[in-house]
Amino acid sequence: MTIATLRFAWVEKMMTVTQERPPLGRVSLTERIDRAATHPITGLFILLVVLGLIFGLVYSLGIPVQKFLEVHLVESGRAFVNTSLPGIPSWVRGLLANGILSGVGTVLTFIPILMLFFAAWAFLEDVGYTARAAFVTDRFMHLLGLHGKSVLPLVLGFGCNVPAIMGTRIIDSPRSRLLTIIIAPLVPCTGRMAVVTLIAAAFFGSAAILVAIGIVIFSLMMLVITGLVMNRFVVAGESSALLMELPLYHLPNPRLIGLVTWQNTMAFIRRAGTIILAVAVIIWILSVAPHGDINTSILSDIGKFLEPVGRLMGLNWQMMVALLSSFIAKENTIATLGTLLGGQGTGLAAQLKTWLTPAAALAFLVVQVLFIPCVATVAAIRQETKTWRWPIFTIVFQLALSFLMAALVFQIARLV
Repeated sequence: MTIATLRFAWVEKMMTVTQERPPLGRVSLTERIDRAATHPITGLFILLVVLGLIFGLVYSLGIPVQKFLEVHLVESGRAFVNTSLPGIPSWVRGLLANGILSGVGTVLTFIPILMLFFAAWAFLEDVGYTARAAFVTDRFMHLLGLHGKSVLPLVLGFGCNVPAIMGTRIIDSPRSRLLTIIIAPLVPCTGRMAVVTLIAAAFFGSAAILVAIGIVIFSLMMLVITGLVMNRFVVAGESSALLMELPLYHLPNPRLIGLVTWQNTMAFIRRAGTIILAVAVIIWILSVAPHGDINTSILSDIGKFLEPVGRLMGLNWQMMVALLSSFIAKENTIATLGTLLGGQGTGLAAQLKTWLTPAAALAFLVVQVLFIPCVATVAAIRQETKTWRWPIFTIVFQLALSFLMAALVFQIARLV
């Protein structure tokens, strides 16, 4: 008892020395901002405005740079390989031009977009806003049998679903933690958003920002509905209360934001240089084997086997193959499309218009954003739940949900 008393006395002494208390009656800047930022109504409105500003920034600044890189990196690189390296075997030239440059090169053109997203989210975390996002959504999350603390790992999911799954360790209740793990893969990660950005910009022009925001909102609506169903029928039980501290707002640290952005970007580049590169090469090999014609290739056989399902969503076999490749990494959708379209001589976005109607493009966005989680996320679910039951459940559930919703959106869009 004496030791505990001495410890508390020491803590109180240290707080007296280090803590600055505002004069009695003075309202701090944090309190004034939080009157709106944590309000049940204005707080949600501010959250939507913040998300809208992030996507607006990403589109207005990132898309022009992405298109510039597509022309000067991918298309110019392919032209150089095809015209300036006549001495190398044709299969090596095809691998470099149509496999690596059209696949991995196309993915790398999205680095400016991802860097902007990483920087924007690091900024919000550094100034202290993400904790307010958790607080203001607490009442809403209770409808799912969760509390606002579950928002924190779900917010991480906008960057990558793997840290979102691992971030559920901060949740005390085993039931709430499991429910958060199940719905976390429905948060659209940067890999999915890269695909959404490409397709939306190609088909919807000036309305691309609204379409992208609409897809994100639709995905979150599916997350909510899934949470309600899981809370009622799969992971039943009582939710726990939210106890968390709201940090003071403070000026952002440019060095910290730059470091976080750099680390996340380098992690993406390393993945592009390993997993995505390997998948792009495999896709290219399957697209030319056994006779060198993609229409009679092994990849074509796989895609045509899946095409009857794709027709319900307005998708051809090439789009189904691209979708299937996203199981390895979501960005592989772009790499696969780049490989499949690499030999046709025009930009990827322009070529996609020959394959998809706007209704089919919208359906593809829906199926992509709801499709089964990548293999790394599946492994994270297995690691955190210590069983294969929930990873398998997640795969089967999201496969059925994505195909059903995409088919429904396609049929409705055709009538509009």
